[in-house]
Amino acid sequence: MLDKRKPTVFELGKNVRIEIWGGLNSIGGNCVVIKDRDEGLMLDQGLSFSQFKKFYGGFIEPEIVEDLREIGAIPPKEAYENVLEVYISHLHIDHLGSLSIPFEYDVKLYVPSKYTLEKLSRFWTWGWKELLLPSDFDLTELEDISVSEKVKAIQVSHSAFPAYSFLVETSEGTIFYSGDFRTKSPLCINTLENFNSIEGSIDVAIVEGTNFLRRQTPLTPNDVVRILKRILDKYKRNYLFLSVHPLDAESFLLASKILQEYEFTPVLTHTKYAELFDMQLKLLKLSDLPKFYLLPLRGEPPIPLHFIETAEKEEVLSMEKKAFLTSITGTSELKMLIKLCGIKPAGLFQITLVGEPFDEEGWIAEERLMSWLRKFGIDSFRIHLSGHYYPYEFKEIIHTLKPKQLIPIHTNTPKHMKTLFEKYSSQIIN
Repeated sequence: MLDKRKPTVFELGKNVRIEIWGGLNSIGGNCVVIKDRDEGLMLDQGLSFSQFKKFYGGFIEPEIVEDLREIGAIPPKEAYENVLEVYISHLHIDHLGSLSIPFEYDVKLYVPSKYTLEKLSRFWTWGWKELLLPSDFDLTELEDISVSEKVKAIQVSHSAFPAYSFLVETSEGTIFYSGDFRTKSPLCINTLENFNSIEGSIDVAIVEGTNFLRRQTPLTPNDVVRILKRILDKYKRNYLFLSVHPLDAESFLLASKILQEYEFTPVLTHTKYAELFDMQLKLLKLSDLPKFYLLPLRGEPPIPLHFIETAEKEEVLSMEKKAFLTSITGTSELKMLIKLCGIKPAGLFQITLVGEPFDEEGWIAEERLMSWLRKFGIDSFRIHLSGHYYPYEFKEIIHTLKPKQLIPIHTNTPKHMKTLFEKYSSQIIN
């Protein structure tokens, strides 16, 4: 099948063009190429889940990376022409894409944290995701975004840590690319303050709009704190189960601090999760952390971790109150814990804190989890703390960035965003 995709092109002066190869009029699959005369750089090279789900799912999986390119789920070869560097804003697959692709074209690849990526890739050992970062991949080929000389990285809060926006200085003006972000951080990452620190004017802002015209309850971290406390105020059991996406370190830390207030000790049960979270804690460089433990349910314990202590069953059982962090679809972990610890599950609570809406496969997996929870008599709560800003915050974002032109991306409602941008831009006093 011949891939004949063409980009949507925006001109900036005579020498600079912005090519949007993915993420325009859709959520996910971002791919932006900025070409200044003959040199280009790429911002994200994500996988389009909407395209992926048309051809794959369930028992039908891609066998080689070329299968993904053939169906238009990852950028075509033409997108990499004259591209010298590729920058990944965060490690969600709809921005990360396949890391084996760029090296076909001899480009330099920058990622938010190559060591975090290494830990994350261990979740992909089985199944089609192994195509995105093969187990024999040489991480020395990668560079961290922090060492880039061509692109300024601006740290933002998102449901994947670490995450960045990018500022690109061209011969014709400055281009800002937001990646995905939220303005209210569960920790201490002040996205708007970081945006406000940008020096000089922004000629073009390529801004995500995931939550526009989405029907949802706009919860903030403070709302989540209140909800968790309201639940825990009435909870008198000594066991609790918590699930958070492996990349959402900010939300997990927020929940862990609340659990600590109620004298629960956070105990991780997944060795790979513990290794990833330990690396995220190292990057966060926070003080006054809760004490974390790992009770490995499968496999050998990892090498000594920096912030997480490996514990034996007897040590965990001796703790007065335990909060087990399990996988979002960790049915097997749940069953193993109940048996291993001799837990009487009826009346226990399970809390899932999510940053992104479930896709179809996610809903199926959660339904299976719910069937087991009902079987055990465990009550479950799902709290959605979005990894994206809310539409009512768009005005403040525009007034902070003050861009001359807007290109909406990662949204199903670009026209709506453009209309609001024109309205809010007219209110800016220079």
